[in-house]
Amino acid sequence: MHGIGAIGPGSGVAESCGGWNDCGMMEMLAALMFLGQPPIPVDRPLSDGPVLFSTIDHSEWCPAGNVQINLGSGDYTLTRGAARGVCRDPKLVRPILRGRLDAPALAAIRQAYQRAEREGMNACENGKPGEIIVSNGGTPIMVLTNGIGTRTAPQSHSCWSDAALALHRMIGRGFAETGKP
Repeated sequence: MHGIGAIGPGSGVAESCGGWNDCGMMEMLAALMFLGQPPIPVDRPLSDGPVLFSTIDHSEWCPAGNVQINLGSGDYTLTRGAARGVCRDPKLVRPILRGRLDAPALAAIRQAYQRAEREGMNACENGKPGEIIVSNGGTPIMVLTNGIGTRTAPQSHSCWSDAALALHRMIGRGFAETGKP
């Protein structure tokens, strides 16, 4: 055995390489090419802060939109919910918008995020929910991720904490009318 499979008479490998030495040289050349690739730069992180993902634009009839916000840089990726008149069209393509929050909007979202981190997002952990929330617009989703972990808001909207509800509403209002805050 040589490398991954058998090389020799009848294997088809030695014959296609022109002989034993040619095959060995090709493997060594491939290994050297792989090892010679530049490393991924460590001074450029994929994310420079906590990341928040949230559904927005909930509708009784159409799929929700969503937004992902990098709370370090303020960069966001937004997919709007579709208008009711076209949301059932199988050819519908919702554009993905990218942008950066302005400083006041980013500061407000960071503050609401920090409150949700401090107070938690699940009001049902220590008892029953304070109010029952009924929605025809589907189940909202919110995910908070930072260097130490990922937390999600409860599946039951009635169990969302006041801090989680405030953060979700702030994001929803901010991206509602214009597509960006």
